[in-house]
Amino acid sequence: MTYAHRQDIFDADSHMMEPADWLARFAAPSVREALAPYLEGDDHAHGRLAAAEQARQARKTDPALAQSADEAFMSMRYKGFEALGAWDRDERRHVNDLLGFRESLMFPTTAFNQVLASPSEAVFHGAVTALNQGLAHFCEGDPRLRASAYIPLGAGPERALEHLQEALRQGAGGVLIDTIAPLDGQSFTHPAYDRFWAAVEASGLPLLLHVGVNGGYYDPVPASFYANGRTVPEPKAGDAPRDALAYMSIGYNAQLFLSAMIFDGVLDRFKGLRIGVVELGAVWFASWVRQLDQAHRAFKRLQDLPELSQVPSAYAYERIKITPFAGEPIGWMLAQDMDEVLMFASDYPHHEGTDDPIGRFERAMPEASARQKDRFYRDNYKALFALS
Repeated sequence: MTYAHRQDIFDADSHMMEPADWLARFAAPSVREALAPYLEGDDHAHGRLAAAEQARQARKTDPALAQSADEAFMSMRYKGFEALGAWDRDERRHVNDLLGFRESLMFPTTAFNQVLASPSEAVFHGAVTALNQGLAHFCEGDPRLRASAYIPLGAGPERALEHLQEALRQGAGGVLIDTIAPLDGQSFTHPAYDRFWAAVEASGLPLLLHVGVNGGYYDPVPASFYANGRTVPEPKAGDAPRDALAYMSIGYNAQLFLSAMIFDGVLDRFKGLRIGVVELGAVWFASWVRQLDQAHRAFKRLQDLPELSQVPSAYAYERIKITPFAGEPIGWMLAQDMDEVLMFASDYPHHEGTDDPIGRFERAMPEASARQKDRFYRDNYKALFALS
């Protein structure tokens, strides 16, 4: 018996939890010696990782412990470092058997922040290479795993193109990109980036946006909002919003980026580009597409907007797929014409995926038709990746 309740589930958000020495293993020697400290040297996190490694080793040598871990798997009470298959790729294959998903799109976790904290430009670019090579290696040999590859657009179009070409040689299955350009940089919709967009289009792979992959400076919540005489949760390692106010802004960077890609004509010029929006919420999409059309009507005669071949919302419905959080009102979103947009996502083994994402999604769409569920669990993912 598998966790999946049907045989054709495609999971648009799954993760690897990289151990402390993982990025260094795939980095060139000069980069390896200069990498930023793993998890910023957090002793508590390192202690959790060490305990999780001991448990993993015990499972490999004690069949009774391994059997117990399998029996506990369906409750999904073990997440993060403690989860089965968090970083052991052989164990992850076994996890894939237990999950029963047809395919899972993989993203990095802890090592990504280590890359962003690189002390120099040279180390950063070497760390990007190592990150993408390492995730491709983790997915290698299991056709159910599809590796994303991070391409830092903020480094400029030429360097981004070099990273893309390298990632394609490494076996990338999707192109994970920044959404916000550096303050002193060019917009990613500037014509200088057209060679990059053309190369992505030619690769046949989709662009991927993911929470935490912002690029340039981006803080949608001014600090003054927290001077409110109340306690605010301390930031935690990872990319999840730390509080309710931050959660309200989780999709803003994606909305700005996608709006620019449409208004500045990039999606019109490159008709093969497809975009997956992952772990950034989905409920905002329904109002955003309407605001797109309104903004275009209001400003197309007042500023330098290109002639588009269709209304802005049409690009969104045709080219963009998006993952909701477990617990979002899927039924309501389906009623807002989002049935060809939404994709299932487990977020395994992250805690945000909850202990039962399928159950939560099912309870949130009690009146969904069989066709709508086919699109949610299978067809929209396949459309994003142009799978037959």
